[in-house]
Amino acid sequence: MTLNKRQVLSGLRCHKKLWLEFHEDDAPELRLTDEMLMRFAEGREVGKHARLARGDGVNAAPEGRVSQDVVEQRTAAAMSDGAARVFEAGFTAGGANIRADILERDGDAWRLIEVKSSKWPEKDRDREKKFELHVPDVAVQAWVARGAALPLGATHLMYLNPDCRHPDLSNLFSTVEVTTRVEPVVRELPQAVAAMQAMLTGSVPDTAVGDQCTDPDDCPFYDRCHLPLPDHHVSELYYGKRYAERFESEGKRLISDLSESDAPNAAAKRQVRAVKAGARIVEPGLGARLAMLQTPIIHLDFETVQLAVPRWPGCHPQDMVAVQFSVHRERADGTVDHVAHLAQPGGDPRPALIDALVEACRGAATILVYFEQFEKKRIEELAEWFPAREGELMDIHRRIVDLLPIVRDHLYDPDFRGSFSLKKVLPALVPGLGYSDLAIQEGGTATAAIYRLLFDDKLNSDEAGVLRANLLAYCERDTEAMVRLLQRLRELE
Repeated sequence: MTLNKRQVLSGLRCHKKLWLEFHEDDAPELRLTDEMLMRFAEGREVGKHARLARGDGVNAAPEGRVSQDVVEQRTAAAMSDGAARVFEAGFTAGGANIRADILERDGDAWRLIEVKSSKWPEKDRDREKKFELHVPDVAVQAWVARGAALPLGATHLMYLNPDCRHPDLSNLFSTVEVTTRVEPVVRELPQAVAAMQAMLTGSVPDTAVGDQCTDPDDCPFYDRCHLPLPDHHVSELYYGKRYAERFESEGKRLISDLSESDAPNAAAKRQVRAVKAGARIVEPGLGARLAMLQTPIIHLDFETVQLAVPRWPGCHPQDMVAVQFSVHRERADGTVDHVAHLAQPGGDPRPALIDALVEACRGAATILVYFEQFEKKRIEELAEWFPAREGELMDIHRRIVDLLPIVRDHLYDPDFRGSFSLKKVLPALVPGLGYSDLAIQEGGTATAAIYRLLFDDKLNSDEAGVLRANLLAYCERDTEAMVRLLQRLRELE
């Protein structure tokens, strides 16, 4: 029974996760989403640039999908022929197999480099989190490679360099040695992998739930291991999820069991009151706050694409670039019209977006958004990239008002379920208006669709037309939702 690197890493995290992945590889929880496919495509792009950055070498798997046996044969042949560098080098030992992103000859030994599509963090605490996440990955490779008799020396992680700026990609990567960090994990692997193999011969293990269910991300099998929680469980308390275990230990399982003193902030206190009353709470100051919105009002929403390897001048790795927007404009006579923009494939999409955005926002006294940090950051980036347009863009920036804190600070409906996201607030306050009727229903899917539209050379014109229509409908719904939400808030004054 031979496990690949991904399976070993799953087993280190949770035996039950590995068992389900191994025995139920066709489980619906493991279905690849459009967002996953986008990340894989960007990973391949990063890998291509990493190989170019390191220099000439032999690629043991240039065609992508190829059997492990063939990869190992090619790896052995390349090393025997004196190759200085082998990409996708394959080895099997100890009941596991791996493919190393980069192996480089280093005297009589070989240097192993694992390439990641994430940025090297600026803060020390974030760097430690990266090491915790990625060192086991390198350790599995080092252990297998040594077991296959490779004289392995130093091991490295290779990250995207946040200081890189297109068009100069000469400093796209930062390489960090992790040799000493890897060794303690390597020493644990023989016993750990043997335990995994023994476990896989039996029935699904009864593993207790814990931090591994959500760290470093939500396990795809989370719902199989967790019973559904009752409505208004204490874990729904706004910014109070971290207190849920303590509340339960005190016999407080539902928000209705809490007192306002248990709530960590004003919104959570209002939530406790609303849940106990079983009714929406609207604070008296809502009307006065809404009256402060100067007219004319437009409602703005951006959609973005996030590229690991920057494609456009001035961009850094993993920058979120606005390529689509929707605007609903409320006119003085009460009518509302809609303006939309979505990038076309080919070339830099930002100048056309800026032109359309400036025109769409012309004459508005208030530019209403939902969660201003997102829209403001996109505008700040555009101003940095295009200093000649900074004045126009920052004028838009100054007129932005965030609708989210107006909602959060003045009302709570039990159906919010502890969240003030638009997708929770909207169905509670504007029944019948949601996203379930759309082909694209959330932001991650929208980002993946934009990525396909702009960069998938295999996309035909009919498919592109469908994607454009779906993206335009999704972004339009976001700003339509704000229009309807504002109307409803005015009714609640």
